[in-house]
Amino acid sequence: MNDLNSTFIEALQATSRVAVNSYLTFLRSAVEKVSRASQTDRVLSEYNKELLAIASARNFALDSDKTNEFAQVIGEAHFYLLCKNSGVALTRIKEKSDKTPDFRCAKQDMYFEVKTPSVVSGGFGIKKSLEDSLAAQIDIEEQLKQGKRIATGISVDQPYGEKPYQKGKGTITAVIETLIEKTRQNIKSGQFPNSKSFLVLNLSVIPPFRTENCVLKPAYCDDFLFKKAVSGELWMMAFAHPGTPVLCTPEFEGNPCVESTMEKSGILVDPDFDMVSGILFMIHPWQRDTEIWGLYRHERCATWCDSEPKVFKTLIALTKNNWNDDKDTNGWQLQG
Repeated sequence: MNDLNSTFIEALQATSRVAVNSYLTFLRSAVEKVSRASQTDRVLSEYNKELLAIASARNFALDSDKTNEFAQVIGEAHFYLLCKNSGVALTRIKEKSDKTPDFRCAKQDMYFEVKTPSVVSGGFGIKKSLEDSLAAQIDIEEQLKQGKRIATGISVDQPYGEKPYQKGKGTITAVIETLIEKTRQNIKSGQFPNSKSFLVLNLSVIPPFRTENCVLKPAYCDDFLFKKAVSGELWMMAFAHPGTPVLCTPEFEGNPCVESTMEKSGILVDPDFDMVSGILFMIHPWQRDTEIWGLYRHERCATWCDSEPKVFKTLIALTKNNWNDDKDTNGWQLQG
């Protein structure tokens, strides 16, 4: 079997003198883990073949469409592996003409649909990042030609694009609204066949504002520089209603602490998405291994606890204490 990890690294190195694809670089840890595990797992072996085919394409690391395709497939494979490592066995559901979820947990009749949202503007956003990286490489070469012993270049990755800088908005509002928009685009009714169906968002390419579990709360206390309350962006993208204030991190004391008010409904309070019982987030902190966090509709969560405890037990096996609901039931166990 061809080694996925080696092929992936070689693809990145082959184009590194032209431009660095930061969004693929974010996936290196997942690729390494899936590649290693594919040697002993049939499902991951199938994913390995799909990923190898994408990564073996000419100038793969410079292709924005291939980047998005690769990110989506590795997201599915990585979620399957994380579940397996947590003792939750999944069956992969082959794609059909009708929309179907990606995985089924047979013992509890639970379903999971995995999505890896792309950056703002999708392929164009990735192209912009590659163009910035190319410009930085050209700048470095020019400095070296001029005889400089040390040359530097600057390129900027903006997964949220210009949204955090729009007038009347702000960073946290931009993150919340963008994640709502991206999630809306990825929900298809046939992929959630029963009341135990979950959307899995792999936030490897477009990360949240913070990677501490306090963002699963409606708001958390931030003591940096001075005390203030800050909205938890993942809780807000799931449960906020139009008009809900977005609490921010002002630059200095006395500045307004309300950044804006919500214009859209969160995914799990929007009646259009009633078929989604909860959202699982794949979070990729720099300093920790990938974690799965969960947000659930309180009424359904309470029903599972009362009448189908094995469902809730499966969710806890995946998330540990990193979960919450619209009633902030588990907020006491979260940071902040």
